[in-house]
Amino acid sequence: MSGRFAVLAIFVLLALPGVASASPTAVFGKCPAGAAASAKCGTVAVPLDRSNPNSSTLPIAFVLTPHTAPGPAVSAIVMSNGGPGVSNIGSDALWRARLAPALKDHDMLAIDHRGIGASAAIDCPALQHVQGNQLDAARTCGASLGAASDRYGSGDVADDVDDVRAALGIDKIDYYGVSYGPVDVRAYAYRHPGHLHAAVLDSPDFSSDDAFFRTLPGAMAKITVRVCQRSPACSAGEKHPAKTLARLAARVRSHPVTGTGFDAAGKSRHVKVDEVGLLNILYDDYFGDPAFLNQGELFAAAHALDAGDKTPLLRLAAESNAPTDFGPSDGGSSVGADYAVFCADSVFPWDKSAPEATRRAQYEAAAKAVPDSATAPFTVAAWTGFVASQPVLLIPGANACTPWPSPIRPEPPFPPRQPWPANIPALLMGGGLDYLDVAAERTLLPLFPAGTPFVTIANGGHVTSLWSNCAAGIAVHFLEALQPGDTKCAPDTKGQTGMPFGSALGKLQIQGVSGFPRRAGKDPRRVAALAWAAVEDAVYQSFRVSGKKGRGLRGGTFTLRKDKIVLHGARFADDVRVTGEVTFTRATSRVKGNIAVTGALAGALHVSATLWDARHPKASVKGTVGSERLSIRPAAR
Repeated sequence: MSGRFAVLAIFVLLALPGVASASPTAVFGKCPAGAAASAKCGTVAVPLDRSNPNSSTLPIAFVLTPHTAPGPAVSAIVMSNGGPGVSNIGSDALWRARLAPALKDHDMLAIDHRGIGASAAIDCPALQHVQGNQLDAARTCGASLGAASDRYGSGDVADDVDDVRAALGIDKIDYYGVSYGPVDVRAYAYRHPGHLHAAVLDSPDFSSDDAFFRTLPGAMAKITVRVCQRSPACSAGEKHPAKTLARLAARVRSHPVTGTGFDAAGKSRHVKVDEVGLLNILYDDYFGDPAFLNQGELFAAAHALDAGDKTPLLRLAAESNAPTDFGPSDGGSSVGADYAVFCADSVFPWDKSAPEATRRAQYEAAAKAVPDSATAPFTVAAWTGFVASQPVLLIPGANACTPWPSPIRPEPPFPPRQPWPANIPALLMGGGLDYLDVAAERTLLPLFPAGTPFVTIANGGHVTSLWSNCAAGIAVHFLEALQPGDTKCAPDTKGQTGMPFGSALGKLQIQGVSGFPRRAGKDPRRVAALAWAAVEDAVYQSFRVSGKKGRGLRGGTFTLRKDKIVLHGARFADDVRVTGEVTFTRATSRVKGNIAVTGALAGALHVSATLWDARHPKASVKGTVGSERLSIRPAAR
């Protein structure tokens, strides 16, 4: 984010910190569901516009969980989930669990930022529920805020946080920011360094390219390749993943793939896989469960397409859909607040004070000036079209902020290239499988004092401390000792990782397939291997089924019954139908059961495996197929 605030700085005098509220006061009340039994909750009234003595106020909601050990707290840990627009109170329980060892001598303070969650959430229905043209929706949302449309930036948020701190009588905070949250951390460090004890910046957003994010497509490609290389099954079937991905992008660019794809539940969708469709496959399920399933299957799908088989690629497309509704605006996230924060904070390739038509023209001119090499293996047109097509690509990229009202009193959270205070310890972390922080170590770390640690978690996705126990342990150690401690786990590419918002609890959720064969023929061992593939595919797809019924890749169904998966003629290959019942214990990732096989050959098999565990890379398949008794050990992904 090194250049993000440069243009805004000409409107203000180096983004001078806002004036603090006079004697902020906490009003205590009932705690929300999920708060700790010992928590104290309430609101602090802050001025909407601190430059206006007659400003109206906003209630800033907080949940304070006291430390558990005797004696005073070292500090209060304040979380910022980023987004922007994401509720911090909504994830309070998640972070208390993740950072539990540090809470013996640290309080935990969750604060919903202005316009989010319980702090007078911004409600812009067309954005929140993805209704109609989203540029029109952004224009309407900004207009609804009137003169306050530029009063939701990270600078105002930093002053709100300090008002809550003061109202609760807390001297020092440890600020823990993830994703866009490090912008809040840096704003606080600039404006209120005397009350900052230490900071953790996890997966920090530090783009200087707020419209185009041109580092992302290359990062998506690199991470997709890494996933295949780290998946035993995918790497067994794919020796040149970077070339295969580039070839697939070129193919769908010139000859888009269309047809009917079936999602995990068996719902048919007419899909089109062009470059934008391929980007959807790589992005929309990044936070899908199990982790990196799309990336692990894409290469085998590309080879199937080369052989004239569209089915695997069409299924990936059918399962990759942008959000169509973000729920209530005062719930987990406010899309209106997302726009209000990002459009205020960011520097774009247009003049924010110009008429909207001029801004649009400036955006189009800037887009044409981006070289294709910047977004390879995808074209610039495909990338900008993809960003613009997303309701919210984590943040309102492309031209999403062109209709936002011109700022009345711009106030960047901190000056461009603002160095980190020399006397405040900080820990920076990034993920080797994170699309967003590919440049942070190179561009953000130089703003910090020499010796500031930047720890890369090889198997971490975006927000490493949620994906990886290794990352969470390093962060906890830093909070307790102000140094990261032992980081030997960080470079382990076979180390534990897990999609943080799902229910696949395996130790290593990096998987793939080596191929999508259409037929088994009369080879008993091949029939047995493809029968196991049908079982395993049902397990993976079970995480993507919203109800109780799912569909096999090439037909048949399966039903979910508590810890049982019942298969009804499910087919991974056209001529191998699998019927039977397996138990899948999510806590241990253990699969076992008995299945009957019909089709090319009939058989009866017992299958067992432990998924997502490097110590158990093989499944066990035993029984009879045709007239042959057999025992095989196919890969457990």
